Amino acid sequence: MSVEKNLSPKNVADRSKKSRPKATPSRIQQNMASAKAIVDQKIVDNFIVHIAETEELKVTDLPATQVSVPLNLWLEEIDAIKSREGLIAVQIGVDEHPEDIAETLSDIDIIVLPFVNHVDGQAYSHAYKLRTRLGFKGQIRAIGDVKFDQLGFLTRVGCNAFELPDTEDLQTALRAFGEFSEVYQPSADGAKNIFSRRRAIH
Repeated sequence: MSVEKNLSPKNVADRSKKSRPKATPSRIQQNMASAKAIVDQKIVDNFIVHIAETEELKVTDLPATQVSVPLNLWLEEIDAIKSREGLIAVQIGVDEHPEDIAETLSDIDIIVLPFVNHVDGQAYSHAYKLRTRLGFKGQIRAIGDVKFDQLGFLTRVGCNAFELPDTEDLQTALRAFGEFSEVYQPSADGAKNIFSRRRAIH
């Protein structure tokens, strides 16, 4: 049975349209790739090219290398993308919804959250929802305008991989994961907040 037959109408792209909407400012505007990434708090060679969305983008346009694809392309061409070699990586922009891939999460290895503007907090909500409500166990990777000060908070909501701008030093960035020894509220990482620990002591 085709995967698409299992999807509810809200989870499937509208094929009656001749083309997808143009990429919004909330999504990446051109293909992106970094030489290095941080995965599980270790610096590794990066192998993913993040493909920007266009109205005309088709699976046949994708390079042979490992890619992450826009959400709309994934919803429209699930079977074709699954037939490619390598891991399956899908982008979710801040103006898109994790629920749209709820029925296909088991097919996806990596969720990519593009930060076009580091002050936009919607990607944090996406990561938290993917880990908690939707139960995604794969890699959640933040890319784009990701800063040192965000890494600890992004880890708490469920991100475990990062591609930082060239202006950020990755060795220095690793220190961000040990910045806070105590947390004040629960999150996707399951860490006990300081108040519950105090109650347990008393």
